[in-house]
Amino acid sequence: MRPAGPVRLALAGPMGAGKSTVGRLLAARWSVPFVDLDAAIGDIPVIFAAEGEAGFRRREREMLARLVEGEGVLALGGGTVVDPANRALLDGWRVVVLMGAPSTLRARIGDGPGRPLAANLEALLGARAEAWRAAGPRVDTDGLGPDAVADRVEELCASR
Repeated sequence: MRPAGPVRLALAGPMGAGKSTVGRLLAARWSVPFVDLDAAIGDIPVIFAAEGEAGFRRREREMLARLVEGEGVLALGGGTVVDPANRALLDGWRVVVLMGAPSTLRARIGDGPGRPLAANLEALLGARAEAWRAAGPRVDTDGLGPDAVADRVEELCASR
């Protein structure tokens, strides 16, 4: 069921949690735009190689600032909510965190082509855990298909 009022949903969580897949499903169900923040930024491996993580994070913040002016469903990058400036930009948006066990995430991302930080997955999970906990309610995706995860996110959005 489509949430009442303007739809402003941001999906957070680690790589491989299903943010893009579930985001596309929800946007289609609700007939609103969907944007994958990482895809909107550009070729992540090229940006990391040329500008490092700091350059990528700057681009991420700039793109997020543009996207939050609209409505729809956003799939955030794994580290987006770690930055307090990004969390402030998301004020007025419903943030739901998708999470999976490390083994589930690793199985989904494989060797991480196109994901410069995939080699450090377990360390990233630990370092970002508090930011994800503070970002919003969590949906565990282990053992669930995309439609079931989308159903759970819809339930959270309806209870707001």
